[in-house]
Amino acid sequence: MDRPEPGWHGAVGLVTGLLDGTDCRPEHCAAYLCGPEVMMRATARDLLRRGVPADRIRVSPERNMRCATAWCGHCQLGPVLVCRDGPVFGWDHAEDLLSTPER
Repeated sequence: MDRPEPGWHGAVGLVTGLLDGTDCRPEHCAAYLCGPEVMMRATARDLLRRGVPADRIRVSPERNMRCATAWCGHCQLGPVLVCRDGPVFGWDHAEDLLSTPER
């Protein structure tokens, strides 16, 4: 379980649990997600259930990059290279990409 540092008075917990405390109006919402892929998947799916359109959800996969010039292929995510084709993708495109397990 997450515990706040001494003196921290802000929210603590899983992002999907913290969404319950927000005033998310889908027609006025855009989301930008970064972090572990499992967290981005869960958060994006939760936002979709709340009515946020997939094209208004953006994710930034944190695949490890080595060359950052699309030569080494280390950041390959399905058919894309994150360093060349991203690093930010709309969920309408990224949902299939993030079903590819990281090695």
